[in-house]
Amino acid sequence: MPLKVLCVVTLLGLLFLQPLKAQAQSAPTSAPTFRVTTRLVFLDVTVLDSKGRPVVKGLTKEAFTITENKKQQRVFSFEAPESHVDMDPVEDNPAGKAPVTVLVLDLLNSRFEDFAYIRYQVRKYLAAQPAQLKSAAELMVLGNRSLEMVQGYTKNKADLLDALDHVPAALPYKLMSGSFWPERFVQSIDALQQIALQNKGITGRKNIVWVGHGGPSLITAPLPSSAVDELNQYVHDTTNMLVDARMSLFVIYPGLRVQVAGWFSMSEMSADANIGDDDPFSGDINFGVFVNETGGNLFYNRNDIDNEIKRSQELGSGYYTLTYEPEAGNADGKFRRVRVTLRDPSLQALTKAGYFAPDGGAPVHLRKQKMIDIAEAVRSTIPFPALALTIEDLVRHPDTGRVEFMVVLKSRNIDWQAADNGRSTVDLTLAAASLTERGDVLASKAETVTASAATQDATRLAEVMTRMPMRLRVPSKTQSVRVVVQTAESGRIGAVELDRKTLDAAPQAPTPEPKLLSRPPEPETPTASPRR
Repeated sequence: MPLKVLCVVTLLGLLFLQPLKAQAQSAPTSAPTFRVTTRLVFLDVTVLDSKGRPVVKGLTKEAFTITENKKQQRVFSFEAPESHVDMDPVEDNPAGKAPVTVLVLDLLNSRFEDFAYIRYQVRKYLAAQPAQLKSAAELMVLGNRSLEMVQGYTKNKADLLDALDHVPAALPYKLMSGSFWPERFVQSIDALQQIALQNKGITGRKNIVWVGHGGPSLITAPLPSSAVDELNQYVHDTTNMLVDARMSLFVIYPGLRVQVAGWFSMSEMSADANIGDDDPFSGDINFGVFVNETGGNLFYNRNDIDNEIKRSQELGSGYYTLTYEPEAGNADGKFRRVRVTLRDPSLQALTKAGYFAPDGGAPVHLRKQKMIDIAEAVRSTIPFPALALTIEDLVRHPDTGRVEFMVVLKSRNIDWQAADNGRSTVDLTLAAASLTERGDVLASKAETVTASAATQDATRLAEVMTRMPMRLRVPSKTQSVRVVVQTAESGRIGAVELDRKTLDAAPQAPTPEPKLLSRPPEPETPTASPRR
């Protein structure tokens, strides 16, 4: 292995895995555990004929056989594709019968010219759709600093096009610098976890159509066994979160195929590989494995992105749903291989490859729990007074449908940590969401930032006011904006809300021209900066 690759992999272990391990060991042992014997396993199965065309009629429950770890399972329930149709042509609520689509534009891992082409092709796809989509879709952008929902679930094509047109341009500076490789790896998988959390409470199937290169691959061979164990737990948790939320991942990798005999990417090979009964993450880690695990598909080096989005929705909408109740098993954390076959050998079943059993000896990761806490706090109606927040400098940008404001955090209850040169820092998560009257998320954004102060004196730190800028899309149905801040060390949460009246009364100004940043801006103390 080249020395440069080895150094980067080692850096990943030092910067990310050891903190995860330290957090996990301090987690309470009384946390609830996942028990497979208390629930049904849902299998959303797309059936393909010998020419790769979906088969949506003529199959009954008796046509399917399910095995888990080679043991045949009794089919508990069965739904044919015609059951998965939304009869309400206007209602945006995603909790209907039809599968929903999560469109993710991957700026973080795509070259600038590729991302411009991605936007063009996604717009081409949306423009060809009817004014009202058959099922709800939402649009997200994974950027340098955050996963932003720029349009929540809607059937209105115009809403999605408007959101897409106002996605700001930016250079993918983390892709351009190899030193950010570990952050891109973690950010990409964290994005899958965030999407799974957001959609867990929605019934039915959800299809993630990820347009972009996906997170970088990780070669695990040179890592110490303790780091590999932590990585495996991380991706096992992510897999189960996707599986539990009934989400399938379709990755559309843009670009022109390189014509080199026998050459394939790790993601492509993993997505097409027959993993047998082994742990799919026992080797190298890449997005292709998540595609395989969730019953999706990977379209590699395609320049017809609009057609592949259409193909993804075709594969993700004409499906049969089968359930079964697995037998009790040991809490050994091992992979449980699920296979679906059909009596007709000419037919192929496309579904998730399995799930990971609970591990009775595995600690609960506080990092994952904090992500859950933030997601719940954003949608909650109760106050969170542990941190004192206020909103200043609120400005509306009608030309892009966004608001811009400054989140001001007082130092009460903040766990400042001593840093170099007499400074103090604290890691924070900043999240905001545009909400409907009933609490549905229309747009959202979350960032991990580091606040810095030029002192270590406790008296002076108590007077520090940290200012964090935030720009958020506010669709027309927005009734309130909720802002949440959480400290990484203690998990304390503060929240503040802006009602519709306050939003409408804010002064207006044109949206500043987007800056094509090759690196993040240098903040002025004590303004928080994005964590690098």
